[in-house]
Amino acid sequence: MQNHILLVNDPIAVANQHYESENPQNCRLFCTEELSIELAREIIDESYIAASSYKLVLIAANSFNIYAQNALLKILEEPPNQVYFVLFARMKSQLLPTIRSRMPIVNQIKKEKLSPFSLSISTLSLRDIYPFLKEKSKEFGTNPTQLKIEIQSLYLDCIKEGLNFNLKEMQLFEEALFWAGHYERIQHIFLVLLLMILNKKKEKMQQNIKV
Repeated sequence: MQNHILLVNDPIAVANQHYESENPQNCRLFCTEELSIELAREIIDESYIAASSYKLVLIAANSFNIYAQNALLKILEEPPNQVYFVLFARMKSQLLPTIRSRMPIVNQIKKEKLSPFSLSISTLSLRDIYPFLKEKSKEFGTNPTQLKIEIQSLYLDCIKEGLNFNLKEMQLFEEALFWAGHYERIQHIFLVLLLMILNKKKEKMQQNIKV
């Protein structure tokens, strides 16, 4: 038995399945939408409680707070005797490089077909953006995981439309995924992305005219 990171489509569901297959006397389960600093402290406290034999600590979240990860770093690097950790996540990019370097990664993700984005990239115009953002502003407490899926769908639709992003533009998508996991307002995230995409479409049209 060793510490490891398990990449799966649904971290919380898979962690619960693992817990049910283990002896409850030797296993502790921590599931949450976002791993918080408070929960990280609970995990650390639990890790130091003596057990009659080994202890398996399962940690599952759809997003991981950076400060919570930093809090766990030392105990993941030097766990108490016979304490083992399994982290369940959707993407390795959700985890700090320092954590990824200390724990082997097992990829069990099954590829899923993403639904098209709710706005058509081919016909996207400035007048489409305002009503879209207005509707999005009503979505309080949206699941960060679902929001990240929408951002990924937007990116893939752009690629299918023939928009080639440079490094700076691709970083905007990466930043959008980051802020989606930190409860930034949905309309703010999509405003930045959609305006950038409109500008990209304009550049492509100008290039086609020159050709």
